[in-house]
Amino acid sequence: MANSTSTSPARIPPWAKKVLPLLVSALILYYYFHDQDWLALWAATRRANLWLAVAAIVLPQVCFWVLDVYLTERTMVWFHGPFPLKNYFWVRGAIYILSIVNYGLSGGGVLLYLQRRGQISWRKLFGILLFRLGLAMWAIVLFLIPATLAMHYYGLAEKAKINLWVWWALLIFGLGWMIEAWFVWHHHLHFGLSKIVVRDRESEFWTAFRLATRGQWLWTGFLSLAPLLFFLLGYYALTWAFDVKVPFWLFMAVSPLAMLIVDLPIAFSGFGTATLAWMTFFGDYGSPEDIAALSLFLPMVTALCRALIGLVSLRPALADLATLSSPPAAAALPAPALESEKA
Repeated sequence: MANSTSTSPARIPPWAKKVLPLLVSALILYYYFHDQDWLALWAATRRANLWLAVAAIVLPQVCFWVLDVYLTERTMVWFHGPFPLKNYFWVRGAIYILSIVNYGLSGGGVLLYLQRRGQISWRKLFGILLFRLGLAMWAIVLFLIPATLAMHYYGLAEKAKINLWVWWALLIFGLGWMIEAWFVWHHHLHFGLSKIVVRDRESEFWTAFRLATRGQWLWTGFLSLAPLLFFLLGYYALTWAFDVKVPFWLFMAVSPLAMLIVDLPIAFSGFGTATLAWMTFFGDYGSPEDIAALSLFLPMVTALCRALIGLVSLRPALADLATLSSPPAAAALPAPALESEKA
């Protein structure tokens, strides 16, 4: 009787995973730049207000770093226990170096640090992260609705290269889900999607939703929206620095989608995806050379900014990480008391 052998499914080699983002960037850039007039591209770069362009990229990145760290510390303290703001500030900065090469690796590093430094269960940590993500999405919806209405009011809707029926359906769905969640968690009702999603309100996973006050909901939403607004205003200044004159309200309504494409983890540090996003949504508002120069300048300066933040943060971050690798004490650590302060 022949021996049956089980074959393990084929896996993507590690080297292929590393090369794939470079390949995607190269293919996108080749598509847009294979017949590029490089002298015209250089002339467009020289015409640009580069000081304004650098400030428009660097300042929002620094604001995001600071506010993201602060919001992380607040949510950990509110729903779990003491968490070192200063230590995490440097560690989060150092992890920016990883985000240049691999978004997944940098995200995994952040999660592992939060879990080990906070001595928190994975279930509870993911619940806190879902709370932040949900409030961020709802805050963005509340911003996009008036921005889209303003785009319609100024007659710019027909120029937006998006399906407005789908766009409005998503916004209305997000608004409705936000209202439902508010009643579910603050008025102890149980209806709609919550019947499917929230099976056990007392589960550790739902700790953040269950314990958060109204003020903490609003503060979390505000701190999640503020970095996005900084990025939108910064990128709007960037377009004008390269003489790409996009109408303000059209840019405010559409650019979050463009930013999502730029940050897709399929390309190397945004090279290629930035060109794809700007050419797709704002190609009618500047010359091909101006938009091409902008789309190369944006990921380059972003990567340099993140590298600089990482290098500045590396020494204190490594000192803090060294304490995580030390063996734990023999006695079990007491569970940190839950802070009941309000936002």
